[in-house]
Amino acid sequence: MTHSEYRKLICENKDMAQRKLFDEYFNYVYTVVYNKLRSIASREDIEECVSEVFFNVYNCYDMNTESEGDIKGFIGTVASRKAVSYYHRLNNGNIRSISVEECAEIMLPSDDNVAKTAEQSELRRILLELIDRLGEPDSSIIIQKYYYNRKSKDIAKLLSLSPVLIRVRCSRATKRLRKMLSDMDITL
Repeated sequence: MTHSEYRKLICENKDMAQRKLFDEYFNYVYTVVYNKLRSIASREDIEECVSEVFFNVYNCYDMNTESEGDIKGFIGTVASRKAVSYYHRLNNGNIRSISVEECAEIMLPSDDNVAKTAEQSELRRILLELIDRLGEPDSSIIIQKYYYNRKSKDIAKLLSLSPVLIRVRCSRATKRLRKMLSDMDITL
């Protein structure tokens, strides 16, 4: 669009002239702004900057000049300067705003079942609490046997007991633990 075409349209219908200018130069302005802001700005920031570029063009374009050339240069200069201004403003805060849509794009869907994970976590907490109630050396035997997969012989060395005594105490502690869990209506 040339200067004279835009001036003629403004005289006929200001809204129509602005719409035509927007339609013709939107992709150009968006590209200029996007290339300057893509590393620091969210999509909303880029779109806001594009809107401000057109606002400045509508309000600041000098209709009294007698130029016959294309107004693309003027629009490109406004877009570039506004994008640089936005860049400095966003970079000074070192904060990049992220929209909900971008956040959804960034976050990968999880196959984890949150309810199941929470239930397992609570069950582990209860189980550790009950194991602690068994007292020593039974709680240490259960932890070493079932959490660390140690053999009775290795546990016996750690606790200075015989391997046979470890197996007997482990069996009795396991039975007591099952009873405590059944009293709480918990089945494993």
